[in-house]
Amino acid sequence: GLGDVMYDFEYTMPDGTKAKLSDMLAEKEVVLLNFWFASCGPCATEFPYMEKAYQAYQEKAGIIALSYIDDAAAVGAYQSSMGLSFPMASCNSAWPSIFGISNYPTTVVIDRYGVIALIEVGALTSLRPFTSLMEHFIGDDYEQKLCVNGVSDVISVAKPTETMPSSDEIAAVLNSGDIQATYR
Repeated sequence: GLGDVMYDFEYTMPDGTKAKLSDMLAEKEVVLLNFWFASCGPCATEFPYMEKAYQAYQEKAGIIALSYIDDAAAVGAYQSSMGLSFPMASCNSAWPSIFGISNYPTTVVIDRYGVIALIEVGALTSLRPFTSLMEHFIGDDYEQKLCVNGVSDVISVAKPTETMPSSDEIAAVLNSGDIQATYR
């Protein structure tokens, strides 16, 4: 669960290559585990955004997409058809229940300390949540934080480009009727 240390596990890629989560964590500052399956519409919706984020941040961030439904051949075919370059693998059917996953897709974020820092249920349907996740969890200024509200805890807020009107300008608009007041 959220805040727990993630135990290491081994997964097999469609080409038969075996890899371990600990190997990826040794090289990356954050790893996103994405639980999905091939016939999941919302999964297909979020994969292009996930791929763009992966392309931009792959030096410091890793992604492993795990399907408990599809075998290695089906995972490989899906990966090719979608043009996805991040690691994808089939996994043991018990894995989703270990995480308490009942909705797909679900993304589990493991920070550089091996701690489950975020669990996001449902598709992320734009690039911004993925880039906000990556930017939050990578870099020298990272401070460990459990994201109890999911990805909304790390989405960066854009600063307004317009300047705030002065108090006099606001008062002029509001005092255009019969009421006269002072505003600060």
